[in-house]
Amino acid sequence: MARLIHLNGLSRVGKSTLARRYANEHPGTLALDLDVLAGLIGGWQENFFAALELARGHGRELATRHLRHGHDVILPQLVTVHDRDPDPAFEAAARAAGATYLEVALLIDDREHLRRVRDKRPINAVEARLQAVLEDPDSGLIDRIRGHLDEYLAKRPHAIRLDTTGAGEDESYARLLEALDAT
Repeated sequence: MARLIHLNGLSRVGKSTLARRYANEHPGTLALDLDVLAGLIGGWQENFFAALELARGHGRELATRHLRHGHDVILPQLVTVHDRDPDPAFEAAARAAGATYLEVALLIDDREHLRRVRDKRPINAVEARLQAVLEDPDSGLIDRIRGHLDEYLAKRPHAIRLDTTGAGEDESYARLLEALDAT
């Protein structure tokens, strides 16, 4: 049975990296990065969150079609209590396609998370824009997002929680595969 694997977690925790690696090692899997899709929508620079909402709608349609054809979808996307169109819409899309929905929360301690944010080198314009916002010391954005994610995950008892603190890409990926194999 096809699976929609949602990798949730803070920005710069490794969601997209692990999603790309998973797709590369599992032929037919779609790595559906909604931030990249949002960057393809005109006007994203002026209103990223409006573009992201459009990307989520397109992403659900794309995911549903891919799942219906029997292929996995891996979705690296931060979802918190303050998302207007939260991830249960993707969960419903998976069910409608006859697929399994799995949510994996990639967790990290505060100190290492801040180090990863500072060390991140953006690979595209969307990442560069998000990086600038995250690095603004006056915004308090990282702390707010962390609180919003914690609040969201408290209501998601079935989400698999993977601590990636101190783990590099290889170890984090091995932990992800182990968790997915256990389901």
